[in-house]
Amino acid sequence: MPLITFLSDFGWRDHYVAAVKAKILSEDANLQVVDITHNITKHDIIHAAHVLKSVYQEFPEGSVHIVAVNSLSEANEDIIAAEIKGHYFLASNNGILSLLREKDPDQIVKIDTELKGNFLAKDVLAPGAAKLLKAQNITALGSALAAEKFKKFIIPKVKATREIIQGHVVHIDDYGNLITDIMQYDYDILSKGKSVQIKFRNYSLTGVQKHYHESQGGEAFAIFNDQGVLEIGIKEGNAAELLGMEYNSMVSVKFEDY
Repeated sequence: MPLITFLSDFGWRDHYVAAVKAKILSEDANLQVVDITHNITKHDIIHAAHVLKSVYQEFPEGSVHIVAVNSLSEANEDIIAAEIKGHYFLASNNGILSLLREKDPDQIVKIDTELKGNFLAKDVLAPGAAKLLKAQNITALGSALAAEKFKKFIIPKVKATREIIQGHVVHIDDYGNLITDIMQYDYDILSKGKSVQIKFRNYSLTGVQKHYHESQGGEAFAIFNDQGVLEIGIKEGNAAELLGMEYNSMVSVKFEDY
């Protein structure tokens, strides 16, 4: 059954999360609201997009996802609703929804509203989510947004040849693991009958392990996670700190004949 999810950079110390959820429930006390996380790094759209992209398809189709990160960073910023793969999203038009997939959303509308207060998530996104969950059609919230007005982020893309895949670190999780944009699908095709070296900074790993427990404490490893992307970590350690890696650091996977 479709539901509402809520993702923000509000944290848990203040009343903000509770106020938004209270507003949703005041619209309909029977609605189900699931918190994805409220510990997104403040104003970090890239972090928010990674978390949302990793999990939204786990929820039933027709679910509505409230995204309150770096909201209204510009005075003239539109508030939008979008449909992607049968899911609905409400957010500021600040580029975050462009990071959920390479092509544009299936539909985008500018939400018809006059923001009277300063709390976008409570005053606009919360009632909008309740309305959209029932309507299951984003045109219930506004009129179509022109494609050229949909704000997009330009991020580095993976480059692949028969000999090498060049990608980047796109997220660092709380364990310090390095999440890259290198897909298992590409790796599986190019690695057949080849030896594999994974290179980053001055380090090199041979091959990809299948399970986290295969490495020993303090050892660096590479693995494809449950999202099907290459992850680099250190068993019982913080890979980002110990390997000197950060967001957008380059990672290469090289293939050679045996």
